[in-house]
Amino acid sequence: MADHITEEEQIEALKRWWDDNGKQTILAIVLTLGGYFGWQAWTQHVDEQAAAASLVYQEMLDIMAETQPGEILAEDKQADVARLAESLKLEHSGSQYAFYAALINAKLAVENGQLDAAASELEWALDNAGSDLDGNIARLRLARVDAARGNLEAALQRVQGVDVGEMKSAYAEAKGDFYLQQGNTAAAYTAYESALMGVAPQDSSSRALLQLKISQVQPVVSSDAEETETQSDEQEDAG
Repeated sequence: MADHITEEEQIEALKRWWDDNGKQTILAIVLTLGGYFGWQAWTQHVDEQAAAASLVYQEMLDIMAETQPGEILAEDKQADVARLAESLKLEHSGSQYAFYAALINAKLAVENGQLDAAASELEWALDNAGSDLDGNIARLRLARVDAARGNLEAALQRVQGVDVGEMKSAYAEAKGDFYLQQGNTAAAYTAYESALMGVAPQDSSSRALLQLKISQVQPVVSSDAEETETQSDEQEDAG
C-alpha cells in the first residue's frame, strides 16, 4: 500500500511540474530546434549565393581570357563583361567577386580612355572593399586615374595619411610619379628612394624600374660641392 501511495504521489508531483514548467520546456525546445535549423538554412543560403557569384565571376574571367596580352577586348565582349559585373555588384555587392568585377570594369574603361567611368568603378570598389588591403588596392588605382585626368592634387591626397600596410612601397612609388608630373623632382626623388627601400632584394624587376626613376630625378651635384667633398675626404684620410 505504501508503494502504491508513493507511486501516486510521484505521478501527482509530475503533473504539478508539467503544469508549472511544461509549456516553457516545449517553447525552449522549439526555439532551440528553430534556431538550429534556421542557422543551417542561412549558412546554406550563403553557400549557394557564394557559389552563384563564383560562377558569374568565372564567366567574366573566361571572356577576359579570350584576348592575348596587349590586345583590347572586343566591344561585344566588353558589353558581356560589364553586364556580368553589374549583376555581381547588384546581387552580391558584399562579395569579393563583386569587388574584383569592379576592378575589371575599371581596367577596361582605362583601356578605352574612359577615365571618368574608371573612376566611378574604383570609387564603388573602395566603398565596398571587404578588407584594408582591398581598400588600399582600389584607392591606389583611383589615385592613378585621378592623376591621368590631371587631378594631381587629388591623387596626392589619396595616397597620403593612409595606413597602407604591405603596400607602402607601391604607394611611395605612386607619390614619386605624381610629384614628377608636378615637376617637383626633389620630392619625387625622396619618394622613389622610400619606395626602393621597401622592395624585396629578390624583386629585381621592381628594383630596376625604381632605380631608373631615381636616376631621372637624382639631384645634380655641382662642381664646387664635389670639390668640397673631395677636400673633406682628403682631410679625413690625412687625419
